[in-house]
Amino acid sequence: MVNRRRLLVQITTAALIGILIYIQFGSILAEASTINNTEVLEEKNNMDITMLIWTASIVGGSIICTLSYVSWKKYNAEVKSKEEAKKDKSVD
Repeated sequence: MVNRRRLLVQITTAALIGILIYIQFGSILAEASTINNTEVLEEKNNMDITMLIWTASIVGGSIICTLSYVSWKKYNAEVKSKEEAKKDKSVD
């Protein structure tokens, strides 16, 4: 129990230190430049579509993996129960 608590404290401390370092040194610098509004809109629309595709792929892939795993487990359980029923030679 003591080791788990110590590990939790270490992980929490490391995470907080990492967040503080990121806030301090990881700030994004922006430079001013002249851009046409149409370029900004085109880039934004492209980014929105790309993010939508990635989100749909990740969610869809997770659902497919979960359903495949559950179906496989159900199939194995059914096969196992049928094999046990065949092996059972008791007479009622």
